[in-house]
Amino acid sequence: MCSLQGEYLVFFVVSDAQPSHLMMLWRLTADQGNTRTVSRPSTEADRLLTVMFGVMPSYEQPLMIETRTVMTNCHEDTGLAAKTLRKNIQEVLSDGSLRPLAQQEEYSLFDEAVYVCTHVSTPTAGSAKRAQTFVWAGDAASKSTIEQAQLVARRLGREAGSVSIVTCQQGYETPDFLQALGGIMVTRRGSRKGAPKQYMLCGRKHLGHITFDEMDLSVKSLCPGFVYLVSYPVTLQQTKLYLWKGSACSTEEVSAARLTAMDLSETGEIIEVDDGAEFASFLKVFGPGTTKSSVPKTSPFWRAKGQAPEDFAVRLFRIQQAEAKTSMITSLFTRRPSWNKFSPSRSPSRPAEEVKVEAKHISPFTQSDLDADGIYLLDAHSELYVLVGPLLASQPENVRNALLGQTLLFAAEYAGVCAEERGGREPQGSVLFRGVPEEFALLFRHWSQEEGLWGTASLMAGSRQAHGSTEVKMLPLEEVRKAVCTL
Repeated sequence: MCSLQGEYLVFFVVSDAQPSHLMMLWRLTADQGNTRTVSRPSTEADRLLTVMFGVMPSYEQPLMIETRTVMTNCHEDTGLAAKTLRKNIQEVLSDGSLRPLAQQEEYSLFDEAVYVCTHVSTPTAGSAKRAQTFVWAGDAASKSTIEQAQLVARRLGREAGSVSIVTCQQGYETPDFLQALGGIMVTRRGSRKGAPKQYMLCGRKHLGHITFDEMDLSVKSLCPGFVYLVSYPVTLQQTKLYLWKGSACSTEEVSAARLTAMDLSETGEIIEVDDGAEFASFLKVFGPGTTKSSVPKTSPFWRAKGQAPEDFAVRLFRIQQAEAKTSMITSLFTRRPSWNKFSPSRSPSRPAEEVKVEAKHISPFTQSDLDADGIYLLDAHSELYVLVGPLLASQPENVRNALLGQTLLFAAEYAGVCAEERGGREPQGSVLFRGVPEEFALLFRHWSQEEGLWGTASLMAGSRQAHGSTEVKMLPLEEVRKAVCTL
């Protein structure tokens, strides 16, 4: 095809696509000025973009996102520094009754349970007291118990003098709630009653505090970037507690692990294990045949964290269409009359309206924040990942091209600003087309392998990456940016 005048029917046959994508029918009209047709992709970026979008996307506008402003506004919120005067944490049962927790249990929360916490503190910068009431709901907690907890929390809140109730879903805890717990939180699977003595917790710095989340007890779950507590029952009466220190974990993470281990250990004995110096009794926890070679090795990604572990942070941005701010009078003058006989999208005599785009910082974030029709930038300190949802192509053409182009431009400028702020170390930027990189899942708390990167929506789009069954396919950010952004 050498022209876009008039209307054409164009067929794309892609050899490595899913069966439902082997033939894609696209109708290109004369007013679709943001798409290039490529008879034979000249680069790998062109090929992968054509497979993903059906046509080769093109974007010709400059960056409209204020990168420095976005980065300034996304600095980690750790809550107000305060001195705790008193706190009370209780488990809410299904009938609305309360179960008090022992002091060493107050920061260990189970995902089938709901808890109510009242916290009275004094800001370090002043003398005025502040009373807060929180409801924490585990991912597996029943809706009826959560409703009971809301009623209980309102009563306890009035008694404590707090103005409002803050509900925290597991994975979305606020910095103030983490501070109310004492700066350390442990999340376990199941319920406190009958909880197994054999388990594994991954500890990491999170929102200025430390969280320990239960993971599958497997040697493959060990990551050099974090610290782990592994509980292993030797006999019915004796349980050993191991503290495994990843080579790239921070001093703060190790210190928090030691404090937590003192409360979790039944005997008070804590056996510390250094990454790379695992001994036989520790390896035995993970089953017969486990050797030192079974422990995951430190990758360049985690070695980069080890160079500045205290500065390591992960941030997620969604690049989305900004809401139009128009007055009623403006809308009356710009509204298209019902008798307009031209294209329903716009009159061919008028230029296409510019798509306004913004970058939204998501904090805290979990795996479920990744929508299949969205596009994201994940800042993993030494790496930047552009994540393109498999359903982004279903959005209107001018919108999806603007989102893609602006994300690529934003990521490129973001990397440059990072280099200035991090002593000249510019993160490596990549665009992820399919698969899940090895380190990627460990950047998220409570990652579900079954849900994958885009959940069930990925399967709807004909992609296999939801289950991580495809090879990882990434290209350098700059290569993709040059392919799409033609300005």
